[in-house]
Amino acid sequence: MSLRNPFRRADKPELSDGAKAPGGISGQMLKSAVERALEAQAPLVAGHITKIRKGKPHAGPAEVIAALNKKYMIAVGGTGAAAGGAAFVPGLGTAASLATGAGEAIAALNASVLYTLAVAEVHGLGIEDVERRRTLVLAIVLGEGGTKVMQKATGGTHWARELSDAVPLPKLGRINQTLVRYFIRRFAMRQSALAFGRAMPLGAGAVIGAVGNVVTARAVIASTEKAFGPPPAQWPDSAPALTGG
Repeated sequence: MSLRNPFRRADKPELSDGAKAPGGISGQMLKSAVERALEAQAPLVAGHITKIRKGKPHAGPAEVIAALNKKYMIAVGGTGAAAGGAAFVPGLGTAASLATGAGEAIAALNASVLYTLAVAEVHGLGIEDVERRRTLVLAIVLGEGGTKVMQKATGGTHWARELSDAVPLPKLGRINQTLVRYFIRRFAMRQSALAFGRAMPLGAGAVIGAVGNVVTARAVIASTEKAFGPPPAQWPDSAPALTGG
C-alpha cells in the first residue's frame, strides 16, 4: 500500500486586498506559534551556522547549505517518528500519539524557521525586520503556493533578495495577511492527516510520522532553492565567523 502525500493541494493562495487573518482559537494559537518560533529561533541562527563551519572549516556556502538540509530533515523526521512511536504504549498508544501531535508540530515549525533563517544568512540576507522575516518563513513553508505569491509580488524568480531590498513594508502587511490565512488552513490540514497516521499501531505510526515530516522538509528545502537561487560562490561579509558563538 502506497503512502499518499497528505500535503498536495490544487488551490493556491491569491493575493487580495480583502485578505484577513483568520480568527478562532486554533487560528490565533497557530499565529502565536509562528511569532514565538520567529522570536525564539532568530537568535540561534549564527550559532547554528558556526557549529557546522567549525566541523567543516574549509566548507563553502554550498556545502554548509547541504549540511543544513541534512540536519533539518533529520530533526523533523525524528520528531515525527517519536510522536508516532507513542502508539507502541499498550492501551494508551493512540491517545498518547494524538496528544503529542501538537507539540511535535510546533517542534517541526521551529525547525523550519531555524532552517529558513539559516539559509538566508548563508546567502548574505540576514533579515532584521520582523515583518520581512515573517513573510520569508511563511512563504517558504507554504511551498509552491507561497513561491507563486512571492514571485508575483516581487516580480523576481529568486524572490528573497527582492523581499529584502525592494518590497515596501505597507505591501508586506497585505502579503502576510494572505500567507497567514493560507498557512493556517494548510498547516491544520497537514497535521490532522499526519496525526492520525502517526497514531496507527504496530510501528506504522512511527514510519508514517517520519516519512510525512521528511516529505514536508523536502518541500521546504525546494522552496528555499527557488527563493534564494544558487548558493554564493564564496562567503559574504555578513556570514557568521568561525570564532562566533
